[in-house]
Amino acid sequence: VAHAQGIMAEPPAKKAKLDETAEDSNQPEPLPEQEVDARADIGPKVKELTNFYTEDTTLNLLASEDATLMMLTDGGLQYLMAGAKASVGVKSGRYMFEVKILETASPLEDPSVRPRVPQPRSQLRVGFSTSSGCLFLGERDDSVCFDSEGHFIHAKKKAQVSQRFTTGEVLAVLLNLDSATPNANTISVFKDGIRLCPPQALPEHLQRETLYPTVTFKNVAVTYNFGPTPMVALPFTCRMINGASTKDVIVKKAPAVPRNGQYEVLFPACLPDEGGFDWLDSFLIQNPSYTELSDRALLKWCELSGLVRPKGYSPLARASNDKPEMGLGIPNIDDLSIRKVLQAVAPLQKRNFVVMEIRTMLMQDERRELLARWQGLAKRVGVVIVGEPPEEFKKISQASLLKTKQELSDAEHKTKLAQEKQKWQLDKRQKNLEKEKKKAAKKQAKLQDAMLKKLKFEQLKKEAIANGQPVPEEEETKEDDAEGEDDEEGPDEPEPAEQEPPNVQLTPEENQKWFCKGPVGDMTLYLLNTGFQKFSLPEQEDGFDDVRYLWQPKAKANLYLKKWIQDRKVVSRVEDLQAGDWFLGKFKEWQKVLAGWHSKQNAYRASEAKKAMEVAAREQKRKALEAARKKAAEEGLPPPQTEEDEEMQAPKEESAKADFDGIDVFGVEDINDIGAGEPLYSAFNPEDWSMLGLRFELYLLSHAFRRDANDPDRVAVPLEHLPFYYNKYYKKSLSSKTFGVDSYEDLVELVRDTILVNNKGLKVLNSAIPDDLECHNIFVMLTEEHRRERARRVDLGDESAKLKIVTPGQMVSPWQQQQQQQNSVSLAVATSGNSAVGTPVIRPPGVMQPGPNTLQQIVAQQQTARPIPPLLVQQQQQSWGPQLVRPQFAPGTMAVMRPGFPQQQQQPRPFQGWRGW
Repeated sequence: VAHAQGIMAEPPAKKAKLDETAEDSNQPEPLPEQEVDARADIGPKVKELTNFYTEDTTLNLLASEDATLMMLTDGGLQYLMAGAKASVGVKSGRYMFEVKILETASPLEDPSVRPRVPQPRSQLRVGFSTSSGCLFLGERDDSVCFDSEGHFIHAKKKAQVSQRFTTGEVLAVLLNLDSATPNANTISVFKDGIRLCPPQALPEHLQRETLYPTVTFKNVAVTYNFGPTPMVALPFTCRMINGASTKDVIVKKAPAVPRNGQYEVLFPACLPDEGGFDWLDSFLIQNPSYTELSDRALLKWCELSGLVRPKGYSPLARASNDKPEMGLGIPNIDDLSIRKVLQAVAPLQKRNFVVMEIRTMLMQDERRELLARWQGLAKRVGVVIVGEPPEEFKKISQASLLKTKQELSDAEHKTKLAQEKQKWQLDKRQKNLEKEKKKAAKKQAKLQDAMLKKLKFEQLKKEAIANGQPVPEEEETKEDDAEGEDDEEGPDEPEPAEQEPPNVQLTPEENQKWFCKGPVGDMTLYLLNTGFQKFSLPEQEDGFDDVRYLWQPKAKANLYLKKWIQDRKVVSRVEDLQAGDWFLGKFKEWQKVLAGWHSKQNAYRASEAKKAMEVAAREQKRKALEAARKKAAEEGLPPPQTEEDEEMQAPKEESAKADFDGIDVFGVEDINDIGAGEPLYSAFNPEDWSMLGLRFELYLLSHAFRRDANDPDRVAVPLEHLPFYYNKYYKKSLSSKTFGVDSYEDLVELVRDTILVNNKGLKVLNSAIPDDLECHNIFVMLTEEHRRERARRVDLGDESAKLKIVTPGQMVSPWQQQQQQQNSVSLAVATSGNSAVGTPVIRPPGVMQPGPNTLQQIVAQQQTARPIPPLLVQQQQQSWGPQLVRPQFAPGTMAVMRPGFPQQQQQPRPFQGWRGW
């Protein structure tokens, strides 16, 4: 074909030579090398071979005897990184080790989780970390590394320094801590013996540390070589980890093998929020050979693997420490399938574990089920950390408390500074708006003065020409210095300066605390409140091989738990509380009685209104008859006489009404008729009925709780849990703001004649009325007495006696308050700029159904943000109906004004029709 097209084909030898040339051109140019050959070392050398101990690897890593590292990729483990740290660390000299990617795996993945998983799916990181450093290279400041994408990583900061490396390529990582060489305190990477990038400087704090070779990877299989012979030679001779000089390295001791071959698994038993996780953190620092198994550790593993969590990984973004929700959007992790895989893999590994399950270890049935999974696989040891801790732990707890308090203070300081800056910017913007308005007004005034002078000059000019007189000279307009005017207002206030947050100290009360409670509890309130009465401490009979009491002896620990449960009963909520038959019967009876009272009041008020109308009608007829008689007398006619004349002259006899204001409220025998059919509650207004209902509901709640809780330790409702129990019984929310008070204690104070708050110790509700009432009249009497007392105080000028009950329609939410503030700022911005001073920005207002406010109030509210023409207001008043309506505009009667231009320069455009309402 090439000959047919007139193209000469290349000879095979020439073609092969060209391919080699092209391949060589793709290779990076070798960088200038400053490293020199290693000096001969005649000192003693390390005899132990460098290895990866099981305790220094992640749970998903598989290490073989032929120097190969792989990872598990089932049940969600394919999303997590694997890591391993070598047993020999370098503290001086220049040493290297090699890693080679054998294969890249492609495990099955859900396509929907791809955005949450860091790319690429297969990764490799090689570098060094400290003895206590993280196994995940580059995630903290205790390690440095190069990754397969060509980045140099330290403390999550990436820098592109080289090309990518992939399967089949041999990577050599060189650590130079020899101060006598040119590249001292650096780390370098080589691919197939060629330097990929210039030496990267070690962070200063790592130059004095012992650094261990570390490998972190995901979905790849790698082989490693610690020497003494390299797989690929470098341009210079360099010693490897194996066979290093004893003065340059530190060899970690091999983990001790248990006598019976069974490793130890600790099961800590601790009370919620009483130092359990603080003890675990300090224990793991002192015993690094133990590995934590918990949901907390799993969530931390996900974070270090780079998985995206929408809520973030802050402690505040979890419900509890014991059982935090994963919330990653990855099904295998969110449904905890990955935990089942780890539970199956963990017993097979030769290492010690700490299984942290706070609630499980305190519930006997769940505790025994957990121990059964480890039967015959490890030594099961129960560790009881209950009671007063030792002094050493108290110091740790107080240090943690001080750190938490300082962090909260710093956050509060930062928020306060941001608010001050926001206020300063708002004030500055408002001040600039005022300046612009003043400038516009002055400019308009100067323009008008100039026009008047111009007209006056033209008039004088015409008169001078007409009279044959010389034309006078026009006066020059002097421009004032605007900047000088601005200086008269004074300099602007300086922007709030950045300040260091204050240092906090623990109060004497905080110094007495044994435990530090973090921002999130160890257990959710629901799980804690529904299960704490079943808490018990581990026993040998549960299946433990050994039970150790670390803080208190067994007897004191059990006594402490018993007292803790007693105290918890008083302050905790009964989550599963259900209203009993006694409450349901009493409340149903109350609703029936209350409906009868409402009907009685309505009937009485209707009869009184009818009587008043009859009296008014008789009075009108009487006046008409008198007028007719007077007219007849003036005309000399006989006076008219009607059959109703005598009836009008003598009013109907009525039963005597009682002295309502002077009657003794508590001496009334029948509240439905105190005289002439008038009920005692005839003067009740809506707020009085609300207070009547509140009295009875709190009374019934206090007695029903004691019966339904059926616990001698829970006989009264704690004040802080009043809204919860109120919602439990009455299926509606209770808010103190509805009654115009700020706290629930003030709310109960409104009905102190019925419910009292015990202020000794824990505040609880106590009913002043017994539960065996024959009728409900006492609540009406108390409400009427309270109404009269309020009226007397108001008559004496005490305005605080008025009830401030707010209906739901009148309550303004914080979001609505924010919107009103934003509308005010928007109005100020919209009316500024180049528009004429005082020119409104006219927009058609939204039409809404009238609520509790009148139409005039709605219009007044709209006028504050969007001025409405009078015509539109008039048409709205005529258009309100039961449905949402659209105002009709008469053609040619309304115009749209363009903001930013004086009104005189605009041509009005009529609204012919509206769309998009």
